[in-house]
Amino acid sequence: MHIVIIGGGDVGYELARSLNHKNQSIVVVDRNPATVKTLGETLDLPVINGNGANLDVLQKARIKSAQMLIAVTESDEVNIIACMIAKTFGVKYTVARVRKPESAGSIDVDTRGLTQTQLGIDLIISPEKTVAREIAKRIHFPDAMEVEYYADGKAMHMAVHLAENAEIANKPLHELSLPQGCIVVGIKRTGGDFLLPGGKDTFSPGDKIYLIGKTEAMGEASWYLHRTKTRVNRVVILGGGEIGYSLATLLESDTKHSLLVKLIEKDEERVDRLNRELSRTIVLQGDGTDLSYFNEEEISEADVLVAATGDDRTNMVASMMGQKLGVKKVITEVTRIGYAPIYGALEIFETINPHLITASKILKYTRWDDVLALSLLQDEVAETMELVLPVSAEVVGKKISEAGFPQGLLVGTIVRNQNVIIPDGDTQLMADDHLIVFSMPKVCTKLDRYFACKLFNH
Repeated sequence: MHIVIIGGGDVGYELARSLNHKNQSIVVVDRNPATVKTLGETLDLPVINGNGANLDVLQKARIKSAQMLIAVTESDEVNIIACMIAKTFGVKYTVARVRKPESAGSIDVDTRGLTQTQLGIDLIISPEKTVAREIAKRIHFPDAMEVEYYADGKAMHMAVHLAENAEIANKPLHELSLPQGCIVVGIKRTGGDFLLPGGKDTFSPGDKIYLIGKTEAMGEASWYLHRTKTRVNRVVILGGGEIGYSLATLLESDTKHSLLVKLIEKDEERVDRLNRELSRTIVLQGDGTDLSYFNEEEISEADVLVAATGDDRTNMVASMMGQKLGVKKVITEVTRIGYAPIYGALEIFETINPHLITASKILKYTRWDDVLALSLLQDEVAETMELVLPVSAEVVGKKISEAGFPQGLLVGTIVRNQNVIIPDGDTQLMADDHLIVFSMPKVCTKLDRYFACKLFNH
């Protein structure tokens, strides 16, 4: 598949890097000469300097032969116009990053109130709203560091840190007595190594453990590994930008959980607007990094602190202060991918990266039609994918032990006729099974061979 990516920022870079590893034909367009130079040297693929909404530039990117255009610049206007032009050349799939999708018909460029379809956009991604939904999932499952649901919520994967006092600490996997209905699919060592565990591999305190299985079994599994059960009643959000506002809106609309939510924003005009638009959230004006302000507003009594100011340094300081004051769960926005090691060094472990999340949502559309969901793990060491097994797939009718899967590929869960199955080597794969597949980067390019009836670009 030939894919044109407009925008070489963090999202565009992550997309290009991931797709380049999957042997796709990629061209990146960016108007910043320094970014063009860096991408060309780092990724070893064609990078064109120019405006992605310019017809001549798109022709240089071979738009006529492209099957997909992904526009992820910081400008909604450029992204929308690039998609509109791409459709005139017959590009099958177009994806636009639009910060405020509800206003796509009334932004500065005159679209005359056209609908998303009329604008020529197959998928609109709003990074801030996507991140807010991810944070909300973690608030509702507070003892997990990463959460993703599959098969309409019947199955999920999560990551938890192994506690010092966990019974399984320093013991091998084969002695692990997890609740029925879930399995361990990965271990991220505190030193940075990642492995697909075997029966003799041991767990060490501080390891990040990845599990996949039945949603109802995950709470007990989390307790077994993490040794805590956090009750969330009070949530404090630092930053009243689009992420903070979207998160507050989601928490207000959740009828299953009754939470006391405080939102702290520095800008007075923004505070006034938030007070008008939010009905149950307590909106306060103040500097979230001022220690006296923390104490005054009783942030130390919060069960969850979300640092989402849009500034990495502010988020770092706020998160460290929250941890020092004993906040049970601190979720920290990372706006620059390169800062990730710094957070680890500061022992700020629960981070959320808008660029990585946006990229993973878009990557789903670069796979074949039967892929329903795709998630990049937070540490970028593997990905999980939900797919429907087509009747003509190579592995239909075979037992897992006979499928010939390469090392680094694991079928973690099967949802069949509304039932969640944790498979073993004797489990037979059947057409229309919903598979949750866990795979390492080195085998991602091989998934088509086993699970697809036809490649996405055919």
